[in-house]
Amino acid sequence: MTGIIVFQFRPIRQLRQVVRGFESNRQKSPCGTDRKRPQSRLKRDGHNTSLLFRPRENRAILQIFARFSLSMHGPFHNFLIAIAVAGFLATSARAQNESIGIATAETSEQLVKSMIDKLASPSFSERQQAAKELSNVGPESVGLLEKTAATATGETLSRLRMILPQLRKRLFDDQLEAFLRNPSLEIAQRLPQWDRFEKISGHDDAALQIFGEILVAEPQLFATRLFTPSELPALLEFRTATLARKYRALLDEEFPIASVAAVMLLGSETETRLVRATSTDISILLDTPRFSELITDGVHAKTLLAIADAWIVRAGITTGIAAERPLLFSMKHDLKSGRTVALRIIRSKSNRPDMILSLLCLASLKSTEDLPLIESLLDNETVLWPQRGQVVKEQVPGDLPVDTNYNVRTRDVALVVAACLRDIRPDDIGSRARPSNVSLFTHDSLGFRAEPARARALAAYRCLAD
Repeated sequence: MTGIIVFQFRPIRQLRQVVRGFESNRQKSPCGTDRKRPQSRLKRDGHNTSLLFRPRENRAILQIFARFSLSMHGPFHNFLIAIAVAGFLATSARAQNESIGIATAETSEQLVKSMIDKLASPSFSERQQAAKELSNVGPESVGLLEKTAATATGETLSRLRMILPQLRKRLFDDQLEAFLRNPSLEIAQRLPQWDRFEKISGHDDAALQIFGEILVAEPQLFATRLFTPSELPALLEFRTATLARKYRALLDEEFPIASVAAVMLLGSETETRLVRATSTDISILLDTPRFSELITDGVHAKTLLAIADAWIVRAGITTGIAAERPLLFSMKHDLKSGRTVALRIIRSKSNRPDMILSLLCLASLKSTEDLPLIESLLDNETVLWPQRGQVVKEQVPGDLPVDTNYNVRTRDVALVVAACLRDIRPDDIGSRARPSNVSLFTHDSLGFRAEPARARALAAYRCLAD
């Protein structure tokens, strides 16, 4: 107990010196200016007292304490000093934490720029310190360093050329290497896109394994996403075009499934801008028989199907992404995400063939909750097939083909789809829709030649639906 008392009283005696020194600093010189602050014993003993004089709260505590208690002696005096110690330590910690939070949130880019400026400082120690600090910045600052290096000269350029490879290695290469040696959840959390991948595919051993394979297959894509995300759209466009162009020429065993999964994972992120033909090229990869085989019977079928599903969700919420391939893929593999794509197209009131596929997708997925929306289209006269300027011809035995008035309208497709969702066969309402293994029904078989036949079919449906 005696040792503890001695330990407590030593800083109290030192604090008394600081307080007296603080009080003496308030005495004015004859010319009206403050005298130079004398060094306290605490300062001379090598202790850091900078926090004592920085926050205003600390100065106020010390000032009040000095006025109130310097004339007092004994245990009660020591008790008051202990209260003062607790007060200025608490306010110092709070002030320091607040200043750190503000700097991190508001001025991180300014701090990095300030460090960059110091790389050209005349002071060698200042240059060394700036280089050391820049070597410890996070991935969000790498883009700024690379942008600066592109126009920098002299000492700044030479140091940035040393710092950037070290940063990339520390933040990505070393982490990836460690993950490949030990594919653990702890290391995965340090790698780019793991949070999204985990939400999509989970974090079991199979998911961890394929995540590593994806990163190894396309390290440049993931490093770009981590360090310079603004450059990812152009690089993603190049990689998807390359894969889409070459996949048909590859043997089955050479199909780059990890690269395909990588571009789908990155492309499914809504923050990633998809330029030009990027979305089309990603969707083309859904068509390959080898991809369908791997997501059905492959070792990592569950994970790959989840990634493909995430891409289809992106196609469903992003205007401008072609819907045909995602819709057909959803129908083939019974993916509920296809409904998102279908609803986007239907609500856009499309007058293209993708409206036919969207309605048929809802029928294929047995989306009975969308019956009210589908039945609201039973009076929609928009012609979906054939395209404008084209005419359907009928072959007459022993004669030339003749023009017909046959066409497929939105209402015709909606009628067949509504009938299917109510377990009514198309031929029970007078429709000649032909079944298809790809799209449920062939597009050109969903229409009518004349208005009376169309009206009779609608009346039959309403009778059977009731």
